Amino acid sequence: MKSFCVKAPAKINLFLHIVEKKETGYHLIEGLFVFANLSNFLEIKVGEKDFRYDNSIVEFVNSELRISNKYNTIMRAINLLLRYAPVRAKVTVKVVKNIPIAAGLGSGSSDAGAVIRTLGKLWEIEKSILNEIALSVGADVPASVDSKPVLVRGIGEELHPIKEFSLPTNVVLVKPKKKFLSTPEVFSKYAGNFSKPIKWDGNAERNLLKLLKETRNDLQKIAISLVPEINDMILALESQKGSVLSRMSGSGVACFGMFDSEENAKAAAANIRDKQPEWWVCDTQLIV
Repeated sequence: MKSFCVKAPAKINLFLHIVEKKETGYHLIEGLFVFANLSNFLEIKVGEKDFRYDNSIVEFVNSELRISNKYNTIMRAINLLLRYAPVRAKVTVKVVKNIPIAAGLGSGSSDAGAVIRTLGKLWEIEKSILNEIALSVGADVPASVDSKPVLVRGIGEELHPIKEFSLPTNVVLVKPKKKFLSTPEVFSKYAGNFSKPIKWDGNAERNLLKLLKETRNDLQKIAISLVPEINDMILALESQKGSVLSRMSGSGVACFGMFDSEENAKAAAANIRDKQPEWWVCDTQLIV
């Protein structure tokens, strides 16, 4: 048996534009994804040769909501990866959930990305195949395989790695403890005008903060209409000393605040946690 202990870092959407809707119902997006030190922890064990088709096991620990052990992003990734494994093997995954789920922080996507990254390397599966598997599991999963700053386009399959990361790396994450949002529900309610694709070149990459301030999260108004506290969280983050930029991440209830120093980020987190005990608050750093 082979055993691996890996991290699945939180994903933060620094901006999210909806640029088109296909006849299939899929929305084409454009966004800047970054990843944080806040992580789920996965213990992945790969057993000996086993020809049964229902033998893999996934166990979740510390999750806010109950997650099916059979129908989840990890199990979908394992079943697809096993088609390319040298032998049919039993895979057991134990997940300690530290990233809130249904919050726009990619908790499930990052879990799947970590499994694809780990088993793909173990079984020497080609990168192009891993990308196809990741997209089959979920739109955010391709970016979560490498978990590095990236501009994402299409339905999540078009990745442009960020070579010059020029943003502050200290962030504070906030969400209501008992509020969740469904990604399909939020996207289904989007009826606004489509955003024009941004001009992405070397100048844009060198001036990421300027670019961010010219962008937005197209799903934010819809999410606020469903969970008004999102607006309160953004205002709370913006009011803190050293605040650089605050908005909602992805299609969930979590919001991020970017700060100019670790000291100000920690102070902001403490202030918000003290005033809003019903909110989950976490200060962390971006992985660059």
